[in-house]
Amino acid sequence: MLKRMLTLLLFTFGILYVNATVRYMTVEQNDGKKYSFLLADKPVVTYEDGNLVVNGNVSTSYAISDVKNFHFTEGDESGVKDADAELLRVITIDNNTIRVENALANAKVMLFNINGATIFTTTTDPLGTVTINLPNQKGVYVLTVGGRSIKVIRK
Repeated sequence: MLKRMLTLLLFTFGILYVNATVRYMTVEQNDGKKYSFLLADKPVVTYEDGNLVVNGNVSTSYAISDVKNFHFTEGDESGVKDADAELLRVITIDNNTIRVENALANAKVMLFNINGATIFTTTTDPLGTVTINLPNQKGVYVLTVGGRSIKVIRK
């Protein structure tokens, strides 16, 4: 029975994963609580010691007797906001170059030195990304992207 349930789960997961509109797997408990897992993170579902375990993490195990059902949805039913949804990412490519991601499309980007002089001005692309070449001088700079400011240290 257990093997049949897991096989059915994996088969269903495989079929639904192909469908691009399905984005979450949600575990619904008997008390009404719901926990959603992003399918893009490729959650692994197993059964261990009477528990439904997602991603092999003890903190994401649920007593099978408390699980009402699990299903696939387009939205996050747990009500937890995606932590990266509004997170501006600044990535160091090498000692001279940084990349900004997850900004608004066509946002104004400016790099200032510590005295407030503008070093560089541009806008993000339609995907909200931009690559910036830092000045050759070591120092502290301020990068503004849209309405956000970030301190950049060139060592």
